[in-house]
Amino acid sequence: MLRLAVSIGTLEIGGAETFVINLLKNIDYARISVLLLVLGRRTGSSLEKEADRLPIEVRYISKKEGFSPRAVLRIWQALKEFKPDILHGNIGGLIYFLPFLYFHKIKAIYTAHTLPEREFGFLKRFFIKKLIKNGKIIPVGISPEIKESLEKIYEIKNIPMIANGIEVEKFKHKRSFRSEMVLGSVGRFEPVKNHRTIINVFLTLKASFPKLKLRLVGGGSLFDKYKNSYQEREDIVFVGMSEHVPEELKKIDIFFIPSFYEGLPLAVLEAMASGCVIVGSNVGGLRGLVENGINGYLLQDCTDVEGFSNLIAGLLQDPELLEMISLNNTRKAENYNLKETAQKYQELYISEAGNVKRRI
Repeated sequence: MLRLAVSIGTLEIGGAETFVINLLKNIDYARISVLLLVLGRRTGSSLEKEADRLPIEVRYISKKEGFSPRAVLRIWQALKEFKPDILHGNIGGLIYFLPFLYFHKIKAIYTAHTLPEREFGFLKRFFIKKLIKNGKIIPVGISPEIKESLEKIYEIKNIPMIANGIEVEKFKHKRSFRSEMVLGSVGRFEPVKNHRTIINVFLTLKASFPKLKLRLVGGGSLFDKYKNSYQEREDIVFVGMSEHVPEELKKIDIFFIPSFYEGLPLAVLEAMASGCVIVGSNVGGLRGLVENGINGYLLQDCTDVEGFSNLIAGLLQDPELLEMISLNNTRKAENYNLKETAQKYQELYISEAGNVKRRI
């Protein structure tokens, strides 16, 4: 049986974190044994509860903010005990695999969840690059743009690309765009998600569409700032972190994501499967997901309040167009099936582990 060790920074709700749990929910445990290493501590999140129900071993390192030599030692010891055949690093979890990877005859899969130049600083990229060149790290892009960026920054060719997947059936929803409309988004309240533009566009639209409402799902460092600034408005709902994203998406008609940059956002895939109409910025994996006029619209400038407002105003006045785009989205989401994503990773684990013999 192949022994796989997977790392992630936390199991709080987020794209990379959801990806890891979704992936592990679809692993063939008759063939693969899994150790999940979480750098942070338990927070009681729904993802932690899902991990607890899986037939895997989960260890929380309880690392504090910043680099931690103690965490390196704890992960080294956990890997020494587990004796993995292959590693899979995600976000900061990859960095804490590097010492063990360097001194042992083993490989690591590295999923880049966003552009690599944004995911890690220069020094970390320097060490990752050396291990890639030595064949110790196999990078995986989740979108064509991320794949291209990985190949450019790390000076390699023909790396795998495996798109994120979702549980499509879980999000399906029959929609009607004839009643009061809701603009909304699902994502953490951090600068990259550009909630300032989301709210400014909504406030601009209210002059022409007084019944329009805004629904924002997600937590994050800026959540309290925004909620406190607009808490007296009844037309803006700050949901916060939610364990019921499929239900929340049913309450959103136009999914608005004017991010400064993106990988291949799971939240958008889920919104597509739910039949939302997507409006966003022309960045990252969004370019491969959204075709203007077919299943949504993208603008080049993510801070273009007037441009987004005019675009969304046109959609609000055309329910037939909304219905057509919604149907196209539900069809396209079928191409991002989670089981297929998991199967591709499983094949990659087995292939790269190959006949490598451990020196543990």
